[in-house]
Amino acid sequence: MNIIKSIYIDDTTHTVLLPVPEGLLIDDRMDVDEDHPLYGVAEQEPLDHYFEIDDFTVESLRKASEDVANFFDHLEEEGLLDEARRHADDEQIAYDFWLTRNGHGAGFWDGDYGDELGKTLTEICAGYSNQHVFVDESGCLHIEEG
Repeated sequence: MNIIKSIYIDDTTHTVLLPVPEGLLIDDRMDVDEDHPLYGVAEQEPLDHYFEIDDFTVESLRKASEDVANFFDHLEEEGLLDEARRHADDEQIAYDFWLTRNGHGAGFWDGDYGDELGKTLTEICAGYSNQHVFVDESGCLHIEEG
């Protein structure tokens, strides 16, 4: 299960896909204690029904913003940013970055960017670690490498 969130940091929008670890799902419901913030959340329900962008830790939001900025800088240095922008806006590029870096089965290589550019962008994403989101016992969302 995944949810899509737009993150606003320093007047910039970054879109991320937040995966829910399968280990937390039993019979399509979150398998957590009754006092956990995810108690009773069904697999089909988007977590943004329960959580807001403010539920992310500041550290997690900064890291996500830094990763996206670094990726855009890399594309600029390689002369690929303008070409990518001919296929998608910055929000979509950031979203495809999240999908591709985490191996979600969609992203740059699924056809929207053309075969050659899509392959190149996918290869660049291989240099970034996988990320996942977890909810701590206090209800804060964290993004960590995984």
